[in-house]
Amino acid sequence: MWIILALCGGGLVVWDLTAFPDYIYENPSNLPFDHEKHGESLGLDCSKCHPGAESGIRAGMPSKMDCMDCHNLPLSDSPENEAFEKALSDAKEMPFTFTSLLPANVVFPHGLHVKSGVSCETCHGSAKEIDAGRRPKVRMQDCLACHQGKRGFPPASTDCARCHR
Repeated sequence: MWIILALCGGGLVVWDLTAFPDYIYENPSNLPFDHEKHGESLGLDCSKCHPGAESGIRAGMPSKMDCMDCHNLPLSDSPENEAFEKALSDAKEMPFTFTSLLPANVVFPHGLHVKSGVSCETCHGSAKEIDAGRRPKVRMQDCLACHQGKRGFPPASTDCARCHR
């Protein structure tokens, strides 16, 4: 009996580690980006650059046109801005990509969580941590801690089928 329990427990640990791996963020255009400069310091929330963050399943990544909406070229004269203008004008249409390694059957409705009072930082870390390359590993136990009311949020459904489809 103990052997069966140990095997099941070990299997759950392995599943948790593979079902919730780290995220991969790619910047194929090498366009410089600083979350701290774009976020709180300008009074912008995450949804300004991440369409769907407040209402959709996926938060999304900004397109080149999204960047240019705010960065009406030309910017002020400085070597840093000239380099940025060149990088932005040369960038691909989708300068940033973000690939989740979550299995295709796992759904995280960003909009529902935001409407429930969960901040982006709760799961993604601060702008400073994101800029430093920290990509928090989202583990099932983290989701369950919130859903079971252990992190200051009201308890929510722990029905597996709500997230695993």
